[in-house]
Amino acid sequence: MAIFRSDSVISSDRTPERATLGGDGHWRLSWLPEHALTVDQAMAGLRLDEIVSDPGSVHDRMAVAEATSCADRIGILFELAVIRLWKRTIATLTLCGVVVMLRRRTGWVSAL
Repeated sequence: MAIFRSDSVISSDRTPERATLGGDGHWRLSWLPEHALTVDQAMAGLRLDEIVSDPGSVHDRMAVAEATSCADRIGILFELAVIRLWKRTIATLTLCGVVVMLRRRTGWVSAL
């Protein structure tokens, strides 16, 4: 996992989410745009997304603890972050047609 930072964008090699520097001098996460953040908070938000996006960390207590700490640093609950990121993933998959295909095959998304 790697997080990359330029003068105006912070991104990750693990997730399509990013943070951008606004004209007001605050950073905004693509998945949490209503929060004006410091650079350290934006980095924490990207790290949180990397952890949540890694299926291998689901049962890793240390990874969940780190993700919870990252959520605390940006001022939201860990559970809210997971929900927000999951909704963005579903929206992205829907745009790609993946959810429609999965719905037809398994019916698992029909409740959404």
